[in-house]
Amino acid sequence: MSPKKISETRKKIHDIYEENEYASLIQGQTRARSLTVGTTTGGIIEVGMRGDHSNLWYLLHPVEAVEIIEQLASAAGLQVAIRPKQDFTTWRSWDTTTPETAHWVGTAPWQLTDEQREHLTEIRAKNIKAIEESKEVKSLKESKNESE
Repeated sequence: MSPKKISETRKKIHDIYEENEYASLIQGQTRARSLTVGTTTGGIIEVGMRGDHSNLWYLLHPVEAVEIIEQLASAAGLQVAIRPKQDFTTWRSWDTTTPETAHWVGTAPWQLTDEQREHLTEIRAKNIKAIEESKEVKSLKESKNESE
C-alpha cells in the first residue's frame, strides 16, 4: 500500500498550527510573572512587571495612578472612596486642612477626617443661621407724623 498523498491545503493547515504553537511559546516567555509598585523621586510612581526573560516598567504621575486604581476597581465591580493619608507621606497638595473651603478644591466628604467634617458642619450651621437672620423682616418703629 502506498502512502497517502497530502494535499497542499492540509500542508498549509499544518504550517499554521506550527506557527501558532511557536507564537504561544514566545508569548509564554514574555508573560509577566509579577507586578510591583514602588516610588521614584518627585512623587512619581513606578509600576514594574517581571517576566522570565524580560522586565517592563512604567512611570506614573499620581493622577494617573488614581485613574488606574479606579479602572481596576470598576473592572472588579467596585467603587473606591479615595482619601489622602493623614501623615507625612502625603506630599501632594490635597487641601483638606481647611474643611470650610475643601469643597471648592474638589475634596469629597469621605476624604476628610471626622474632626474636619464636624468643624465643617459647625461652620455651615453658622452660615445658615446668618443667612436666615438676614432674611428676617425687621419692623421699623413708626415715625411720628409731623402734622400732628
